Amino acid sequence: MDQAKTVLWWGRFDPGYSRNRVYISLFRRMGWNVDFFFVKIWPRFGDVEAFFRPPARRPDLVWVPVCRQRDIMAACRWAHRRGIPVVFDPMISAWDKKVLEQRKWKEGERRARRLLAAERAMMAAPDIVTCDTSCHADFFAGTLQVPRERLRVLYTGTDEKVFTPMPPRVPAPGEPFKVLYHGAYLPLHGTEYIVQAAAAAQDQAIEWNFLGWGAYKAATEAKAAGLKNVRFLEKVPYPQVPSVIAAHDVVFGVFGTTQKASRVIGNKVYEAMACSRPVINEFCTGYPPSAASCRAIKFIPPGDPQAILRAVLEFRDARADLPEIDAEARAFFDAELSMAVIEKQLAGILADPLLQGARK
Repeated sequence: MDQAKTVLWWGRFDPGYSRNRVYISLFRRMGWNVDFFFVKIWPRFGDVEAFFRPPARRPDLVWVPVCRQRDIMAACRWAHRRGIPVVFDPMISAWDKKVLEQRKWKEGERRARRLLAAERAMMAAPDIVTCDTSCHADFFAGTLQVPRERLRVLYTGTDEKVFTPMPPRVPAPGEPFKVLYHGAYLPLHGTEYIVQAAAAAQDQAIEWNFLGWGAYKAATEAKAAGLKNVRFLEKVPYPQVPSVIAAHDVVFGVFGTTQKASRVIGNKVYEAMACSRPVINEFCTGYPPSAASCRAIKFIPPGDPQAILRAVLEFRDARADLPEIDAEARAFFDAELSMAVIEKQLAGILADPLLQGARK
């Protein structure tokens, strides 16, 4: 019997973050040992730290997870000296976030150019770079200059032990139609457009609810001031989020006008459809092709509150069909976005010839 392989999760990361939790679970399900090397002092010199505090066993693969650009160079130095391949799962670009999404720096600024050059060097170091959508793969190839042959798509997924199929919502007599935003109030989410849609629906029996926290929550609350049909729900523990989703008829995805917004399949989409709820989202070419014919997804243009409202009203007017649409949401999730699908993607990556012998 072959001895189980070992993957070493490297860096300063949160193992409980959704994307990490999904992949760690999949490695274990596939029979791998999962070890952790938590960098404690300085990520850029984590290889020095690993010299004095080495991992308990030699790994077959080093995995640098979400947003850990600061860890990748040290991880590659340590691993490649030992002939161990490295996979980097950045999910986002630091340059994209700082320059295009948050717009804190302009592209032509010296510090922005330095960051872009540094990130290109970081992306050149690992053997394989994973992307959550094909759109991000295009961006990494074009802007960050990662060779196409080293890019692989790996969907984000969600924890299916937490986000499980839910029965259709049965509203009480006279109860309004309920729509939900839940998330971290990122610029790409476009929560201000949801508020504008709610403002245009004051005469409709629709309840617009927001759940979550983040840097832009206060700004969203300020924009919603005085709107009687908008509520900001109290924070709940992570395992209770599915119950909140199940108490609503429709869940919102992302509507921002940043370039990144058009490249993602948001966590909230995975979570809502896993819980058998339809979603409204701006279009992203990274979705599986079958999304175009799925009744449980309505794609709309970015930054368009009227389009958001129209989509909500279309779902509300089809309320009698929502039990079937709910079931279609979960069926689409199972077929296209589930851990079973992502396991096949991951298995393909692990069998890739690029990982069979790290660069010397």
